[in-house]
Amino acid sequence: MTIKAFLKRTIIVSIFSGLALGADWPMWRNDTGRTAQSAEVLADNLSLQWSRRLPPLKPAYRDNRLQFDAGYEPIVLGKRLVVGSSRDDSVTAFDTETGEEAWKFFTDGPVRFAPVGCEGRIIFGSDDGCLYCVNASDGLLVWKKRAVPSKRKVIGNERMISVWPVRGGPVLHEGRVYFAAGVWPLEGTFVFCVDALTGETIWRNDRSSYRYGVHPHNARAFGGLAPQGYLLIDDETGHLIVPSSQAYPAKFDMKTGELKSFELPAPGRLPGGWFASTPSELERQKLKRRGLLFDKEVNYRVHEDKPHFKGEKGVRNKITVAGREMHFSDGYLDIQAGSIHSMLVADEKLFVVTKAGEISCFGPGLKQPTKHKASKVRLAKGREQGLFLKLDQTHGYALLLGAGDDLELIESLLSETNFRVIVVDSRPEKVRQIREKSLVSSVTGEQLSVIEDDPTSVILPPYFADLIVIGNSTSLDATQLKRVYESLRPFGGKLMTRSGEPLSDDLDLEGAKRSRTGSDWKVITREGALLGSANYEGNWEESWDKRVRGPLGVLWFDDSLSHFKRSPQPKFIDGVMISTPKDWTDETTRTGKVDYRLLAPVFSDVYTGRILSAKEAPALRKSF
Repeated sequence: MTIKAFLKRTIIVSIFSGLALGADWPMWRNDTGRTAQSAEVLADNLSLQWSRRLPPLKPAYRDNRLQFDAGYEPIVLGKRLVVGSSRDDSVTAFDTETGEEAWKFFTDGPVRFAPVGCEGRIIFGSDDGCLYCVNASDGLLVWKKRAVPSKRKVIGNERMISVWPVRGGPVLHEGRVYFAAGVWPLEGTFVFCVDALTGETIWRNDRSSYRYGVHPHNARAFGGLAPQGYLLIDDETGHLIVPSSQAYPAKFDMKTGELKSFELPAPGRLPGGWFASTPSELERQKLKRRGLLFDKEVNYRVHEDKPHFKGEKGVRNKITVAGREMHFSDGYLDIQAGSIHSMLVADEKLFVVTKAGEISCFGPGLKQPTKHKASKVRLAKGREQGLFLKLDQTHGYALLLGAGDDLELIESLLSETNFRVIVVDSRPEKVRQIREKSLVSSVTGEQLSVIEDDPTSVILPPYFADLIVIGNSTSLDATQLKRVYESLRPFGGKLMTRSGEPLSDDLDLEGAKRSRTGSDWKVITREGALLGSANYEGNWEESWDKRVRGPLGVLWFDDSLSHFKRSPQPKFIDGVMISTPKDWTDETTRTGKVDYRLLAPVFSDVYTGRILSAKEAPALRKSF
């Protein structure tokens, strides 16, 4: 062995010698710096022990700079592999030896970030605005912390979530959990430090969402922290690093929560993103790296016709195991190159997660691997069969207030319409029943989501529901009914209640038209436009809308529609927005001064952001 090789090996061994075999992987990328480094020494010849195919995930955003939830990101604590899901709003634990499911815990919103684990407990956040702590052994709730000012909800990324979702992925350090809630500075954003054992707040920073400064195109305005991404800790500076959506990360004092640095996305700044890490010990010794690392495949943006990026390729897509780098792009054994989303090492095993949602466990010793397959059943059709077949609108959002004594209304809504169904019920056992039934029926959270709350007082956004059904387990007084009616979409939204329920004809509801369907149901249709609102034909003409007044708040958000820069002004007609996307011309193939060509118009719902199906708004489509 040469002197150079000996020294190289000595450095690697010295870096990892203090770490134990069979270690945990207790958080995303294993440690507080998100280095994805492990001292675990794996056996030379690993073989497949078990595999499990989970349903593929749909990320919240199309923009790669915000795709923090493009695939499953498990952690390992002891003999539990634990993984969150934005598909069914759950966290699930599997036995690391067998792959058998140990427990499943549901929340009231998508779980988009990996949990953290410590002292036999699993801690995770949800888009419902809460941080949860459960036992690693059985999934029973230890504590729950609502990290936001109220239970107010919004349509966010096509799901009903808190106005302040927990999208600052948690990081654990010395018995404290750091996380962030809220994504819109004008609504307020919050960075927390809490005690991992009790959930009690050690500090909270709610002062970083209103900062005046320079924005793109030299515009001066208020802006602020918009935390979306995995938090991390820079142990060299003692700073808590909070990724801020498409801006650069902010830095906070870990002990006090005071903001140390943050820059608004001023002109000329390179794009930020959801990912950052610190160098591993090996990288610091071998490559002399310091400071934060970025991945140019994440921090990459084509602005009009030119690419902008920061960082090195592949930083996020590798792990370091006992000094050896393993790149996702290389594949592993029979897992195809390019198909790997994540890898982790724990419990003397290698776990590989594919982009398609398959988790494979490789360990020492030859055995017949167990391949777990999800069982599927079809939804039943009950006595409410045919109730919704005659509706003139079957796309959009349907709200069911109170699930009733059975699941027939839900099953009819799912089988007879294309609605995204949202159920609100206050009975924990009924909520659990619906969620478990949707799992075995392969119904996604986008198709059916359940919120455990009081149907008479739940705080929902206005105008979002194309259909509201009041179940037989819910009774509303006049004040409550008026509040529910506010969530009904103008231009034809329908509210249905059984004939036996009180629905006074003299109740003052703007635009309400009453009717019946069959002998069992009363129907209220919200006809026409909102009082004082007006259409807008574009062309920079004056708007005659008298309804819009400050202060304003977020009604919905998504990036499915992101084509407004330098396009013709969108038009707003009878609750439909008509916008025109662009196809930017590459500078190498451009002819003349044509920067882009306009594509076919897109029709969307102004109240939810939903892109309409080809069969919706036929009259408008003929005009444009």
